[in-house]
Order: sequence, then C-alpha cells, then structure tokens
Amino acid sequence: MIKQNVSRRQFLNLMGATSVVAAGLGLAACGSGSASSSSAEGSSSSASTLSGSINCTGATSFQTLVEDAANAFMDSHEDVTITIGAGGSGQGLSDVKDGTAQIGRSDIFAEQKLEASDAAALTDNQVAVVGMGPIVNSGVDIDDISTADLKGIFTGAITDWSQVSGSKTSGAIQVINRKAGSGTRATFEQAVLQGATVPDDFKPVAEEDSSGTVVEKVNQTENSISYLAFSYYDDSKFKALPVDGVAATNENVESGDFNIWAYEHMYTKDANDVTQAFIDYMLSDDVQGSLVEKDGFISVSKMKVSKDMDGNITKS
Repeated sequence: MIKQNVSRRQFLNLMGATSVVAAGLGLAACGSGSASSSSAEGSSSSASTLSGSINCTGATSFQTLVEDAANAFMDSHEDVTITIGAGGSGQGLSDVKDGTAQIGRSDIFAEQKLEASDAAALTDNQVAVVGMGPIVNSGVDIDDISTADLKGIFTGAITDWSQVSGSKTSGAIQVINRKAGSGTRATFEQAVLQGATVPDDFKPVAEEDSSGTVVEKVNQTENSISYLAFSYYDDSKFKALPVDGVAATNENVESGDFNIWAYEHMYTKDANDVTQAFIDYMLSDDVQGSLVEKDGFISVSKMKVSKDMDGNITKS
C-alpha cells in the first residue's frame, strides 16, 4: 500500500503539467457509473468497474488537499488515473472551459474570470474554504498589521517599514506578489485593496505563479512581505501576521472575524461518470471529515458566514 501511494504521488507530480492533451481521451465508466458519496471505496462493484482518466488543473492553494484525496481515490479505483497540474485559478478555469481539463480548481468564482456564458456552462463544486493572510520575512519586527497599512504597501503608497504602524526599524519593503490570474491574489486584493487602483508604476520585486515559490521567496528575501493560504503556513520559514488584531486562524475565518478567505471551487463541465465520482468523493464525509482539516482547510458546512463573488460577507 505504501509503495502504491508513493508511485501515484510521483505520477501526479511528474505528469500533471504534461497530460493536458491526452487527459480528455479514453474516459469510460461501466456498471452503475458512480462511486458512493460516502466513501472512496464504494461498493466492490463500483470499485472494480469505474475507470478513466481525469486532468485537474488550477489553483495551487489547495493542490495538496486534492492530491491527497486523489491518491486515496485511486487506491480504491485502480483503473482511474488522476493527474494534478498547477497554473493558477485563471488557468484552471480556462482549461475546464476549453475541455483540456475535466476539473478546474479555483479560489474565485468563475464569473469573476470568464465570460458570463462560459461561466454559466460550468458546475461549481465548493469543496472547502481556505483562509489567507499576510506573511513577512522572519526578520521583520512587527507582530500585527492593519488593513490600512496592507493597502498602502500593496498599492505602493507605503514603501519603507518605518512607515508601518508598530515597526521599530526601517528598510525598503520588498513586495512579493502573485501573478495576474492567481485566485489567491484576487481574494487578497478584494479583501485588502477594496477596489483601490494600483498605479502602473508600482513594481513588486517579484510576481510568482505558485504558493510554494512564495514560501521560499519570502524566506530568503530580507524585508519582504507577501500573502498565502493558511495551508502553506510554516513558522520555520516566515512570520504570519494577524490583521487588525485578529489572528489568522481557521476559527476566526469560520466565525467571520477574519475576512481574507475564499471558497475552494472544483469546476466541471458536463462531468462524465469518473469525474463526477471523484467530485462526489471530495464532498463525502471521508474527505470533509478528515482530509480537509488535516490539510489545513475548513469544511464549508462549518462556516457561520458566507461570501458572494463581490466579497460581501453575510452571517448564515
């Protein structure tokens, strides 16, 4: 079993970026055509007859969660192959729209990125909630940051740490941003910039296309600041900051006290049996009750608030 898990994970990592063209071919499912929504194993009949391949691309913020679920699903369905690619939310939405992926992962609603007609053709499967927050290099001597200061930093109005409330030292702020098309960036800017325009002459020191790269960049760059999904938090590599005195925790996201968060969407288009079976598994108790929390996410059912595509938060 251990060897099987390892080989499948290696396959995901090696093949995820190169399987786009072939992913839509050869999909088949026999018998009942779907797995039980309460278990990856399902019945012995569905486990033995479900077959096909799934290409899943998009947001890196919950890639680890989907990889863990895919490994468990493939262990119980040996004739199913799931490849996991990255590329960001925009890429995932574009791929599922165009049919080069069966599942597009996104931190944002499809309507925020696609034409209305294209978004309407997709099915929105909200599989989890993820909190996101600002992080700084471990050498930066602040322990909290205000939304106003974040807004100033990420619009270029604040350029030195001496201008930030609570900072005891000075130094040019090194802004590490996500690339355009990133759902993490869209979520952060919606909550923090609140519609403010970013000047054309504002140039971050870097714009990265994956959360993992941001971790390493902030770790290695003095005076740097960026933002990440909670699932990537690592106290050994950077400092995560409360915002306006509110800690960046899942509990504060659930209650609505911390407002930088997003739904994790897995969009499909005319899902075939094998794709729908995997979506059903992502929504099952097996994933929602264990993998979601283990990987640092929140089950949608636990949220005491909801958020629309404009960022408006409503108490449930």
